[in-house]
Amino acid sequence: MDPLLILALYTGALLLFILTLLCGENELFARTPLPKMHYLLTEGAGSGIASLARRCCGQRGPALLATVAELCCERSNPAVQVLFLTLLGSCLWAYCRFIFPLLPLPGIPTWHKATGAAAALLCLSFFLLASFSDPGTITPANVSAHLALYPWDGLLYEEKECWTCSLPRPARSKHCATCNRCVAKLDHHCIWLNNCVGLANMRWFLAFLISTAAVCAYGAALGLAVLRADLAEQDSWNTAFLHPDTGEVVYLADSWRFVLAYLSARYGPQLALTFFTAAAGWIVTGFLGYQLYLICAGLTTAEVHKRRVLASSLALAHEAQGVEQRVQRALAGGDGSGGTGSNSAGTATQVPGRGGGARPDPRAGSGGLQQARTDIQPLPQPAALPNFYDRGLRRNLAEIFFPRHHLRAAATAAGGGAQKAD
Repeated sequence: MDPLLILALYTGALLLFILTLLCGENELFARTPLPKMHYLLTEGAGSGIASLARRCCGQRGPALLATVAELCCERSNPAVQVLFLTLLGSCLWAYCRFIFPLLPLPGIPTWHKATGAAAALLCLSFFLLASFSDPGTITPANVSAHLALYPWDGLLYEEKECWTCSLPRPARSKHCATCNRCVAKLDHHCIWLNNCVGLANMRWFLAFLISTAAVCAYGAALGLAVLRADLAEQDSWNTAFLHPDTGEVVYLADSWRFVLAYLSARYGPQLALTFFTAAAGWIVTGFLGYQLYLICAGLTTAEVHKRRVLASSLALAHEAQGVEQRVQRALAGGDGSGGTGSNSAGTATQVPGRGGGARPDPRAGSGGLQQARTDIQPLPQPAALPNFYDRGLRRNLAEIFFPRHHLRAAATAAGGGAQKAD
């Protein structure tokens, strides 16, 4: 197959994969194939693998897969941490083995060896900081300060107690079953870090993403520059070849197809490293952009999921309420066609979720639809769910980079300045 076509297909598939994972559940793409593709890549792929394991190994196959999934995703273990360290160390070794020996080249000085190693070590440092720093564990000593930091919104969070920790659960906090602790402003549990990402270590997580994306971009740019400079130094652009199909004399600069074929033959490891770091950089940059969007919007990954579930529940409730109102209007107008099956059509669906507000009761009323109701209250539109925790771009960023300062200020304002806020 044509190398240029292979590269184009690879790049397009990679970008589509990133877009599907990050935006597959976004409402903007609801009428596109992305939601179905997102399901196939996530839940559908898992179901398919479980079904294949059941056919090949009987009931032991799915049980083994469930055990592996629980071990990797639901229990604290360093397996994925070791994988990241292996990838980082292997890439650094490969650059020292295949890229750095070609230096210096015209326009590419030798000091790139030092800066490349320093960039990898900086990425490693932020990885260790994010992995082993406290994400914001809620303890009896600091629970009052965390309670004062964010109010309950009555929509996603309400006043309650964590059954496991036996502590009041502050707004925006969540109990992580993997780490077995309540974490303030929990964003998610990151298997790459084997640690939660929360109020106290979100800054280190961002630094880890930024440094990883930067070192990948630096590696890809350096690899590409080294390939171009070495080709120019060897005067490969003016090298003549015989075309394998026509037998004509052609030059490397005549077509990108010749360039890719020549690079694959002469610079195989260097080309593979350049493509790998570029692909990894695209993926990490996509996650970094999504995380920055959430921070600027005053949201967390956990809250996005909660809001999506609540919006779906409200949409179903709106549909049920619309059906009930239409049936009530038909009954009030003297239409007797609603006798058969009217109970199921007129039953109101309760809105699952939190907060106050009237809720239609499916068991209310002894006469079913025989008596028209006029007290149906309109529900809030799903698209208009308020976000009480968006405090503006400047304050949102300040809470990320200076979490302890804002925690102490909240505790002081609530009269708990003497209590430990760390």
